[in-house]
Amino acid sequence: MQNAAYWKGLRHIVLGAAALAGGAWFLGAAPGLASEAGSEGGEPLPKERRQSETGANSRRVDRAEDMIVLLHEGNRMEIEGAALALERGQAERVKNYALLLTKEHQQCDKQLMDYADQKQFDRRSFEDGKQKATDGPVERLRVRQPQNFDRAFILAMVREQGKMIDALASTMQDSRDTDLRRLLAGQLPVLEKLKKAGEAILARLPANSER
Repeated sequence: MQNAAYWKGLRHIVLGAAALAGGAWFLGAAPGLASEAGSEGGEPLPKERRQSETGANSRRVDRAEDMIVLLHEGNRMEIEGAALALERGQAERVKNYALLLTKEHQQCDKQLMDYADQKQFDRRSFEDGKQKATDGPVERLRVRQPQNFDRAFILAMVREQGKMIDALASTMQDSRDTDLRRLLAGQLPVLEKLKKAGEAILARLPANSER
């Protein structure tokens, strides 16, 4: 799916949320990450069109928009991975899972776009994330041998869903944006369901094909 920069950016946003909200619980739970937050709480740099704005409200808007952009990119890449599984998957349960991924992520992404329109986010931000990754999970799946594809695909999806779940949960706890918390609260169970379904399939697939 996406390269390391994608999830580094996602963690960067979560760190900023924790620092702004006085989230010592988050940094305390992971001391090694505290230095990454920096003196400004690890927040993304403000976008150029909002450079004249000041205060916590402006920073929260930036973080919410960046979170939506990253989740949108995650949905897009999960759908891309599912399309590859429909083409190259071997087991019927794997292809069925790919269909489920496509359906759920399309629905989640529509909700994200509705929220973005409601908040009048700049749609150009969503186009910026479409640069082609050169070393992401989808790119690695493309070179898998057919006999190794199914397990590698499910494992990649489950891992990415776990990262997204952690990021959503942290942001829900720290964000002061009621609409954003409501949106993420609705999407979190979907990701948890997909992860649980993927883990169940993974347990039934032959081992030693995920490396």
